Amino acid sequence: MTTLSIPDSDLDPDLLADITTFEDMLAGYRAGDVDEDIFRVFRLSNGVYGQRQGNDNQMIRVKVPYGSLTPEQLEMLGDLVESHSRGFGHITTRQNIQFHFVQLDAVPEVLRRLASVGLTTREACGDVVRNVQGCHLAGACPVEILDITQWAEAAYRLFLRNP
Repeated sequence: MTTLSIPDSDLDPDLLADITTFEDMLAGYRAGDVDEDIFRVFRLSNGVYGQRQGNDNQMIRVKVPYGSLTPEQLEMLGDLVESHSRGFGHITTRQNIQFHFVQLDAVPEVLRRLASVGLTTREACGDVVRNVQGCHLAGACPVEILDITQWAEAAYRLFLRNP
């Protein structure tokens, strides 16, 4: 597993704040200062599921706003499933991507690498608006009446951190 150093200055400030909060909560949980139930709710609201297999195995769910990914984002997802999972991920019914068997202590690095390409796991799980779906051909489909991209992006931004 390769650890890449990504400077904080290269990350979106909101995503960096999410990562820092996750690191702090994880450290508190490991030190016994954060109750397991509180950490579980926090972890879930950040797109991180504990797996039944135990041993700190986590499933990470990445938000893919309106089903649109850049080549750089796809490459990062591929790198992450190779370095932190089993070499593959899953596309969810809400157009998100999830991958399994990520070790809990590796989650902050995964979040940081996702943030480096503008992706987040924030609110990808739980009782929240998990995603805004859209057509993956928006803006490129020859028979579309209207390119919904700008409205889908606005809706995504509205619901992110505002569940």
